[in-house]
Amino acid sequence: MKKVTIAIADDHKIFAEGIQSVTKEIGWLQWVGQAHTAKDTIELYKEKKPEVLLLDYHLPDGKGVDVAMEIIRENPSAIILMLSMENDNDIIYQCKTVGVMGYLIKNLSSDELLSAVEDAISGTTVFMWSAEKPAHKPEADVLSKREKEIIQLIRQGLTSHEIANKLFLSTYTVDTHRRNILRKLDLKNTAMMVLYAQQHQL
Repeated sequence: MKKVTIAIADDHKIFAEGIQSVTKEIGWLQWVGQAHTAKDTIELYKEKKPEVLLLDYHLPDGKGVDVAMEIIRENPSAIILMLSMENDNDIIYQCKTVGVMGYLIKNLSSDELLSAVEDAISGTTVFMWSAEKPAHKPEADVLSKREKEIIQLIRQGLTSHEIANKLFLSTYTVDTHRRNILRKLDLKNTAMMVLYAQQHQL
């Protein structure tokens, strides 16, 4: 049976080593490394390309969801399972939105972890808490026609300057639209805006 390569990113080394320890006897798993910062996690993934990445939501130099988003943007088929102790619907939904395969409570048993890994490999998402869309989450229809047009151009990779030239606007006006889009959709950055636009077919 082909072994599944797996890595873990967690700022608590004892926790990461504990996870590896309780699963190291599993014949179908092959551990390829661990990281303890967001920066090291991205480097580890680029170097080892693990089939499954267990990723802590809180890292000392960034959020796991931002790391996941960067990895998934470059590797759409990446299987990432977020580890957290927070039952926060906004956070969980955000993780689901960027494309992680699961959101796991950190005090899960080794059997639950292995089951989650197996499910994720088979294409099944594993969210131990609800990943339903928060009731207050803004819909795309809050955007103006112009804002939707700008999102489409951003998806095409155009810069604010290029968008301004194309739409006969000032760069300042385009940047203002970009900030308004992020505010209206409650998004943090352009990468999340692009993901949102893809998922909502804007």
